[in-house]
Amino acid sequence: MTHVTPATAVRVWLFLVIATVTSGWLVEHHSVAGDWTAAAVMLVAALKGRAVMLYFMELKGAPRAWRVAFELWIWLCAAVIVAIWAVGGSGA
Repeated sequence: MTHVTPATAVRVWLFLVIATVTSGWLVEHHSVAGDWTAAAVMLVAALKGRAVMLYFMELKGAPRAWRVAFELWIWLCAAVIVAIWAVGGSGA
């Protein structure tokens, strides 16, 4: 099992912070992505969840089956949420 180095942890943490700020900005200025703001924010959320799972939960060094299961889970959850949003409309 490989452990995350402090430098990698800081880089991932910085990505998480920047992604969070970007999502917040995108929601406040939703005219940039238009009707697809929710989908864009979900994409960012999925990428953030993936980063947490791979680096802070150390799935990057886990057996392949575990990693594939968690990767499928995060993308399936994001896809289902976006699909429900798309079918239900934007809510505005």
